[in-house]
Amino acid sequence: MKTYRYITYLMLLFAVFAFAACDDDESGQPVIERVRLTDPDKADSTFTEAYLGQMILIEGHDLDGARNIYINNQDCYFNSNYNTSSHIIMTIPSDLVVYGQDNSLPMEIRVETTYGSATYSFHVIAGSPSVEYYKTDSPLNEQGVPEMQPGQAVVLYGSLFHEISAVYVADLDTVKIADCQSYTLNDDCTELTVIMPTTIPGYGIIVVECYAGTAYCGFAKSPMEPELYDVSPDMPVPGQTVTLVGKYLTDVTAINIGGEIDIDVTTVTTTDAMDKITFVMPETLPSKDHNGTIRLNTLGGKAELPFYIYDNILEDFDGNGTSQNWYWGTSLVGAYSETAASFTVASESGNWLGMEDYSGYWDHNMQFNGKAAPSAISESTPLSSLELRYEVYLPELPSATCYSEITFMGTTVSNVAIADRITGETKDGVWMSVSIPLTSFGSGTYGDLIDGAPGDDGNFKIYHNFEETGILFSVVYDNFRIYQKKE
Repeated sequence: MKTYRYITYLMLLFAVFAFAACDDDESGQPVIERVRLTDPDKADSTFTEAYLGQMILIEGHDLDGARNIYINNQDCYFNSNYNTSSHIIMTIPSDLVVYGQDNSLPMEIRVETTYGSATYSFHVIAGSPSVEYYKTDSPLNEQGVPEMQPGQAVVLYGSLFHEISAVYVADLDTVKIADCQSYTLNDDCTELTVIMPTTIPGYGIIVVECYAGTAYCGFAKSPMEPELYDVSPDMPVPGQTVTLVGKYLTDVTAINIGGEIDIDVTTVTTTDAMDKITFVMPETLPSKDHNGTIRLNTLGGKAELPFYIYDNILEDFDGNGTSQNWYWGTSLVGAYSETAASFTVASESGNWLGMEDYSGYWDHNMQFNGKAAPSAISESTPLSSLELRYEVYLPELPSATCYSEITFMGTTVSNVAIADRITGETKDGVWMSVSIPLTSFGSGTYGDLIDGAPGDDGNFKIYHNFEETGILFSVVYDNFRIYQKKE
């Protein structure tokens, strides 16, 4: 009898366990079967990797009531309204830390519900790597020129240097020459320091192969020859900041203006990207007989641009400029009035045109009747390569935004910002350089524009626009000229 009772008890206990196990199965242990795009036309496309910010659809069963979703072990937001038993729609966070930034992270999606958790192997990619520029400190060779040496460290600056598989030097056809000896990466994967191999070509490419793509960085064994694209202003006043824009602008050895003026290179400022050089224009200006260039010398070579071209001046209020019949204006100070200005100008290149306490459209303006266009520019020159440039100065910032309105050869351009063309900033107490493309005044060639000019006071005018009426402000202009951009 005891044996029978014992067996009956065991059978009952087994039944309880079996029922409990069955109940657990029905309770909804979550399972992830696949991940796909939300596009129904691509419902059969399963993938195991995606990019930051991409929307994904997690498929499985018993996914309803999800409490947390982890990607790379990071708790991610999801909208529970898009959570059913078989689907979860969510967007991979754009700020998610990915494998490659932190190689200790698990590459997986984990869904947690009340009844358990489900994991799915998944690879999140931040994006393809890119290189913006490189820097290195090369020793001097026997000729006194920096020359990259085997084993030398070169720092590549860029982004998304994730999951690097290879770093090597290639020729200009990207044919591999040799692996770099080693490399190290900073924490945010934006600086890659590579140790150069024993074989270094005169010109080559450093290739960085990553999981998401390949990045390329051209280099030279010795410094690259500088390239100049723009200078602003090209006709500065003393004390004004001059900016040279280009490529490989580093290791400056000399800057010369017109063959007459040398800039102290110890006062020159460069950028990490090697794309700009700035210096302050000295008190001495180039003469009319100078060679009309600014020349930059670096350890990599020389480059030059047109600079202070007196023949291209429309009006500088110092006797340089084109012919005119007559002029008139209102409340003028500086060049065209004996009335002294109540304000001072920080630096000058001679006379200037000033308008004081401006308050309305007809209160302050300047018109030049029969003003001729500079004749030194070929009439066949496309307007797309020409600009009207000038310098502008605000003794004080106005209480509301004010704009210049410039008429040239019969066409008026309004709402021209009183702001520096390089920085985009409006400041008081400093000269700012402004440029207007000549395509704003017409189309075709320079000859087409000047041949269609009215020949009277419509050739050249200076007025203003205001965001508000009744604004009082003073403004100074100088050095109106035509600038021909480098092709």
